[in-house]
Amino acid sequence: MIKTKNLIKTFQTGGIETKVLRGIDFEAKSGEFIAIMGRSGAGKSTFLYQMSLLDEPTEGDIMIDGKDSAAMTAEEKTGFRLEKFGYVFQDYALLPELTALENVLLPLLMQGRSRQSASELAATALASVGLGDHLHQLPGELSGGEQQRVAIARAVAHSPRILFADEPTANLDRQASARIMEIFTDLHRKGQTIIMITHEDEYAKFAERVIQIDEGRIVSVQLNQ
Repeated sequence: MIKTKNLIKTFQTGGIETKVLRGIDFEAKSGEFIAIMGRSGAGKSTFLYQMSLLDEPTEGDIMIDGKDSAAMTAEEKTGFRLEKFGYVFQDYALLPELTALENVLLPLLMQGRSRQSASELAATALASVGLGDHLHQLPGELSGGEQQRVAIARAVAHSPRILFADEPTANLDRQASARIMEIFTDLHRKGQTIIMITHEDEYAKFAERVIQIDEGRIVSVQLNQ
C-alpha cells in the first residue's frame, strides 16, 4: 500500500539546515494497522506528512498503491488526498460553524457526490462511531471525545484506502481515548489500513506493528501478538 525508500526531509530556517528524516525505508501492506512511536522531535509527524502527501520530501521515493508520488502533479496529489486518504488529527480540525453532519459531508461534496448521497454517507459514518443522535450539534456543543469521533467519521465516510491518524488520543481522557481505540480496532477488523502516531504504549498495543523512530531513523520494529 505504501513504500518509502531513503526518505529524507530537511528544513531550512534562517540559513540553518535541520535534517528531520534521515533515510527511512518503510513498507505498509493493505489492511495493516501500524503504530509509529518516538520521543518528541524524533520525526514521527514529519514522516506521516510525507507519506500522506501533505508535504514533499527533500529526497527519496514514496510509492502509494503502486503510484510514484514524484510523478504526480499538484492537482493529482490533491485528488489522491481527497479520495484515497482519511486524516485524523489531535486537534480534530472541525469547522466550528458547521454541524457534525455538515463537517462530515463537506469532503464528500468536494468529491462530487450529490447532497443526498453525501448526507446519507455522513449520517451512516456518524452512526458507526456512536453519534447518530448528534448529527445537528455544533462542535462546541460536543465533548472532546465526541469531536474526535466526528473527525473519524469524516475521515472514513468515503471508505479511504488509508487512514492516517496523528496522535488521535492526545487531547482526550482515558475513557474517550479507549473509545477511539475501539473504533480503530473495529475499522481494522473490517480491513481498513491504519497508520497511527502515538506516544502512548497502551494504545500502540492495538496495532499489529510498532515502528520506533529516533533522530529521523527507524530504530526498531515490534510485532504485537
